[in-house]
This record gives sequence, C-alpha cells and structure tokens, in this order.
Amino acid sequence: MQGKLNTYKKNDVGTADRGRLLLMIYDHCIKWANNAVEAINNGEIAQKNLALVKVQDGINELSYSLDLEKGGEIAKNLQNLYAFYNQHLVEANLKNSASHVKEVIAMLQDLRDAWSKAISTVRKDKNTAGRLQQSSQKSYISMVG
Repeated sequence: MQGKLNTYKKNDVGTADRGRLLLMIYDHCIKWANNAVEAINNGEIAQKNLALVKVQDGINELSYSLDLEKGGEIAKNLQNLYAFYNQHLVEANLKNSASHVKEVIAMLQDLRDAWSKAISTVRKDKNTAGRLQQSSQKSYISMVG
C-alpha cells in the first residue's frame, strides 16, 4: 500500500503545474511544522528535529524558486520572509518552543491562502479569455462563412 501511495505522490508532483507545486510545498511545510509542534509537546526530540528540518527544506525550496529578477520587490520581500521563517525555526529548535513553530505555521498558512486565491484568479481569467477567444472565432466564422 505504501508503494502505491508513493507512486501516486510522485505522479501528482510530476504532473502538477507551477501553481499546484507551490501550494504542495506550502502544504508540506505546514504539515511538518504541525508534526514538530506535536513532537515538542510530546518531548520527542529526534522527531522534532526531523520535522523542523523537513519544514526548512520546504522553505528553502520556496526561496530557491524565487526569480528575483522578474519578481522584483515582491520576490525580495518573500526571500526575506523565508529567511525569517528559517531563523524562527532555528530558535524554536534551540528553545524547544512550540509557540515559535505555531507562529511560523500561521504565517505560512496566510501566505498559502493568498497564493491559492491568486492562482485561482489567474486560472479563472485564463479560462474566461479562452472562452472569449472561442466565441470570437465562432462569430468571425459565421460572419465570413
């Protein structure tokens, strides 16, 4: 069963568009951050460390994927925010602080929600533009045909 689940996940990642991949990375970070909180609360140091490393890996992936040239000020601000998240998670690990991790979770969730809305809006706009183009083509064909 685990093998089939891993195959499904690989296929999901392999076929996802950029927007979906971005949301998947945020989901990964949030999931592992919640695991870190649980591990801290249960006194499971090794699990906490593993979970925090997974969160930081995801945050680093988000940071590395930024196009600072095209993204301008927004990309630079996101890069600074991701650096802040990583620093906050280091402090969480050193202080064994679930509250530090929860703060990062809240910020990640807010950004994830904002990206989700933006991606949805872009998809709707593309679909609307596609339908308008098809409608225009049909109108043109009926006029000349």
